[in-house]
Amino acid sequence: MSKTKWDEKAANYTRFSQNLTDFQQKVFDFMDENNIQLENKNVLDIGCGTGVYTLHLAKKALHVDALDFSQQMLDVLQEDAKKYNISEIKTIFSTFDDFEIQKPYDVVFCSMTPAVSEVKSFEKMHKSGDKKLFLGWGGKRESSLHGPIFEAFDGSYNVPRGGLDLLEWLKSTKKSFEYTILEETRTSNYDLPQAIENVSWHLGINKVDFTTEKLTSILKEIAQKEGQITNIVRSEMVLATWS
Repeated sequence: MSKTKWDEKAANYTRFSQNLTDFQQKVFDFMDENNIQLENKNVLDIGCGTGVYTLHLAKKALHVDALDFSQQMLDVLQEDAKKYNISEIKTIFSTFDDFEIQKPYDVVFCSMTPAVSEVKSFEKMHKSGDKKLFLGWGGKRESSLHGPIFEAFDGSYNVPRGGLDLLEWLKSTKKSFEYTILEETRTSNYDLPQAIENVSWHLGINKVDFTTEKLTSILKEIAQKEGQITNIVRSEMVLATWS
């Protein structure tokens, strides 16, 4: 997946908030239920992005290495870490494939990242530390906005299934693990320029040919009277842990 596309997304990507969302709370509750302790632990966050989870991890852990291949994403993370005076973080600009593990971590964490989505990366994550926590797509992502637009351009949205592939790998290797399926419905509202940026990015990342002129025309038709464009996304995610 193109690093440039993620660099483009950084400016408008979700940022850290001091308060956990309801969805994030479920992730941390799952960690507690499965005895994944962060206090006095060294943590690796793979594909950390803008630090939505990273900074929460760092507030509890001894130290967090935050790994991502988008420098723009890491810049946002560093900005928010400074803003909220969270210092127990080292950002690492690298792909997970190229990253060399110097010594195993106590906890290895990854959330919604394409960096861990196939057998090779599952195996590397497994070898990277003691406790592993994985949050990834569970094969369902239905978008009220993207669906009809992809159809208009004769494209198909490739629903990520990294979480399902991880479960198959864990079963095939006979590892002991715990998991749950999390559901989320998220509603976002955009003005026309925001909608063009959002949909263009998703079309591009899925390699769908489109023209901005036609996309703009479609979005204008979709827009409500006040010019607002709503996107309702229903998703399923796999949350798993193993040692």
